[in-house]
Amino acid sequence: MYDTIVLGNDPGSLMAAITLVSQGRKTLLLVEDDLPECFSEAGYVFDIDPLPWTGMGRNGIFRQVLSHLGITPEDHALNPALQIIFRDHRIDLCGIADPDHREIEREFPGDSVGLADFYSAIAKSASFASGLIDKNLHLRPENTLDRIRLLRHMPAIVLKKRTFTGTIENIRKNPLLAKLLEAQIMLMSNIDPSGISPLSFAQTLYSSLSGFSYHTGGKYLLVEKLRKKFEADGGEIEKCSVSTLDIERVIKINAKKDDADIPTIYGKNIIISTKYEGLASLLEGNSRFSSFRGKYGGIKSSLWPFTIHIGVHEKCIPERMGAYVVVSDEIKAPERGGLLFLETSEQGDSLRAPDGKRAISATIFLKNSPLKFSDSSLEKISESMVKTLESFLPFLEENLDFINPGASIAMARTCHKVINHKYRMKKPLIGISFMSGKTPLKNVFLTGGMLMPGLGFEGEIMSGMMAAKLAMEEDQT
Repeated sequence: MYDTIVLGNDPGSLMAAITLVSQGRKTLLLVEDDLPECFSEAGYVFDIDPLPWTGMGRNGIFRQVLSHLGITPEDHALNPALQIIFRDHRIDLCGIADPDHREIEREFPGDSVGLADFYSAIAKSASFASGLIDKNLHLRPENTLDRIRLLRHMPAIVLKKRTFTGTIENIRKNPLLAKLLEAQIMLMSNIDPSGISPLSFAQTLYSSLSGFSYHTGGKYLLVEKLRKKFEADGGEIEKCSVSTLDIERVIKINAKKDDADIPTIYGKNIIISTKYEGLASLLEGNSRFSSFRGKYGGIKSSLWPFTIHIGVHEKCIPERMGAYVVVSDEIKAPERGGLLFLETSEQGDSLRAPDGKRAISATIFLKNSPLKFSDSSLEKISESMVKTLESFLPFLEENLDFINPGASIAMARTCHKVINHKYRMKKPLIGISFMSGKTPLKNVFLTGGMLMPGLGFEGEIMSGMMAAKLAMEEDQT
């Protein structure tokens, strides 16, 4: 019997499993879908998740975790960390408050009234939000003690939200500055910008001031290191499909591998990813989750990333183009194709592209899952994305070396469950956290990007660590 079974195939699940096994717990990571770690074709390698990872910057939580595990990522800090391209403007953000402030003032002279106050307010509001996270990580009252703690902080929360809201609205008077802020929210959090809370807004923007890293060969190689570390420490990984999941005093899972039944799996506790496809039916089919279903059902996926994969001769890449770029259409809203996010392999990264060539992942955000679009609709969307990219890279057509829209569409559908969506919840108090990892059952816990969407990828890592902590506390009761 395992101390804890972790059911999921996402970073939050992996982090929960690693945290448990590092504390001597007998742990099984149950991976139901054997998904590819990357997309590779014609000598090019693309990450499944092309969006930048938060928590890898200076003092980032994920970097601290890796250091504690003895894992050294093959990465380096980027400068610029992020480029945002408008029709008549290019903003190079390096991830440091003062230079970024000056860069925006340079591009928008006379239109950035209150920008210094805005950056100061970001730091103050983010510090306040971080303090709340430290005191009560999930920020969702689960019991009387949680409610008392929240009530004590309520006056300060209301005041901070009101103050920062005024500062935001002053900056948003310039439509392009508003678009710039929306671009950063889309990339660094898992919250739909149209429904974001001011304090979550501050926390997300502050995370951008830690900068981004470039991962040589692809981020998937770091995930492989984590899995190897998990197994080296005694953890087990089983790839199979779950037939039945019984949640009683002892967890019992019946599963199949290669269409053959495998012995029943038993565990004292279970951690389930919010991305596990069977979670909704589990909640609906178990009366003990009745009080929990409202919270879970109140969180809606509102935007889905869709990526096409392109290989080009590097001579069509501008010399000063960064690894992470947002090409913005000032007319369109972000969810209507107004933001095209590019992740480009660096020159000389032979693990990502053949010599003299570069890999580009181009991503937009859709209002529905790729599963709900026909092939022809996604092909038209892909064509539109390429046209937008051509407006930014005018010599793209003659330097195009690889593109396979059909394969990109298939990859989007295959991996739609593990890549973080953008979530929305009615009237979020702080917006950093929507739910805790607790459930009505003492031995069942949750992890995943849905729980702490305001913190982006870093929140997913934290959700896994928190779920592991809850499971270990249950073992001690």
